[in-house]
Amino acid sequence: ALFLSVAGLTGSLLAYKNELEALINPRLFVVEPPEGAALLDPFVLRAKVEARFSGGRVDYMPLSPSGASTQSSARFFLWPHPAAAGASPAPPLEMDEVFFDPYTGDYLGGRKWGVLFEGGVFYRENLMPFVWRLHEALALPHRWGKLFMGVIALVWTLDCFIGMVLTWPGKSPFFAKWKLAWSIKRGASAFRRMFDLHRSLGLWFWLLLLVFAWSSVMLNLRAQVYQPLMSLALRFDDRDIRHLPSPDFEPRIGWRAAHAIGRSLLHSAAEQRRMEVRSEDSLWYRPALGAYLYRASTDMDIGNHAASSDIWIDGRNGHVISVNFDRKASQGNVVSGWLRGLHTGDVFGPYYRALVALLGVLLATLCVSGAWIWWKKRVAKANPKRTVTSPGRR
Repeated sequence: ALFLSVAGLTGSLLAYKNELEALINPRLFVVEPPEGAALLDPFVLRAKVEARFSGGRVDYMPLSPSGASTQSSARFFLWPHPAAAGASPAPPLEMDEVFFDPYTGDYLGGRKWGVLFEGGVFYRENLMPFVWRLHEALALPHRWGKLFMGVIALVWTLDCFIGMVLTWPGKSPFFAKWKLAWSIKRGASAFRRMFDLHRSLGLWFWLLLLVFAWSSVMLNLRAQVYQPLMSLALRFDDRDIRHLPSPDFEPRIGWRAAHAIGRSLLHSAAEQRRMEVRSEDSLWYRPALGAYLYRASTDMDIGNHAASSDIWIDGRNGHVISVNFDRKASQGNVVSGWLRGLHTGDVFGPYYRALVALLGVLLATLCVSGAWIWWKKRVAKANPKRTVTSPGRR
């Protein structure tokens, strides 16, 4: 109950992550465009980042500002340079996420992502990244935290079905009796009202709770549980890019060439499939894969805001490895895309996103009320002279 409460409440905040980031860290996320100014060429901006942070690799480059607004900054991520053969590892970077003004190229600031406290110092700029870490992995080491939260999600999924069955009446007529489980009895004891609230909320929001439970399994145990089970009914595209024997930190294909390949292929695909290209999103080089990931936003995306039209380009020869569009994928990938969008609130507009934020609070409420009901029953069982109104009677 505690872990799901944390996941629910942090999820409510993450539904408005970008807005909260701009509110908490306006100096990093918000810029004032000079009148009549145009955005800098992203390659020029990346060169400015490299020049200022020569101790780090700039393997990720935004092709448009971090948010949809013209007042959004440009965000870059840094990785340490690989150690030369026989040399000591490079010292850790002081920050791994930096922000620049996309109009002037001015440095706005940076942070070490997710580190809320270090050396007794509180870093306010990392409040939302820390909320993300809590939500995804309870702020534990990432691999083990995701595994743990995946197990919690799997138990939650099973509990959705067990909880539903427990609301079924044992007597006929079934639907007439079951109808009572969807409401709260007036004038009942405090225990009975809490029990009815817990049960009725669980029933009214059951389908959405199941979607969030199973999508949490997908996000944490995709290879171990989700895809093997879903593959029994749906076909999935193989989108895994094979790792190289050793990372390639110096691709033969340069950044501008990779961008040109990705952009040309995207627009060719747009003409052939009659789809709309909304905007370019980012270009990311992955040394472990020896490949560039060119990402754009198109009307083939399932989400409203998160760009998910991908083109993978081999960094050694410029060959295209794969092209992925959400709505043109196999059934399993389409279902997974919808589950991700429903989980993050990135579909159906602002009203659904508000519902996602509300659902996080609802989940915490169900956990607290369920724990309270369990405790009251336990106390009553240990003290038979104390009576607790049976929830099975009206």
